[in-house]
Amino acid sequence: MKKIRDFSQIIGLLENGQLNPALSAEVADTLEKLHDLSEASNGAAVKGSTTLKIDFSVKDGMVTIATDFTSKTPKRPRKNSVFWVIEDGALSTEHPRQHDMFPRPVSSEEPSRQSQ
Repeated sequence: MKKIRDFSQIIGLLENGQLNPALSAEVADTLEKLHDLSEASNGAAVKGSTTLKIDFSVKDGMVTIATDFTSKTPKRPRKNSVFWVIEDGALSTEHPRQHDMFPRPVSSEEPSRQSQ
């Protein structure tokens, strides 16, 4: 009778040998996301995790093993946008108390008449 006592052997046998490569791919994907987030944050440390859950059910000397795994990574930071609130609650991209440094002349004539 073959005895299995080593956990790495158990992992290798679960799900007909498919759990280990799937979990390895999940870990690689998590690390890639964390690397990209760190690069986007000028090398700041970012944290994530991959959790493996193993459920055991024993009946009449037979064990059934069910597995699941999940990964968590921080949300990718979004950029902020700045606007000014003006008198009627509308938004403006121009500061309401600053004057334009380069005012343009306003003409009521059509452009084709100005050049004549």
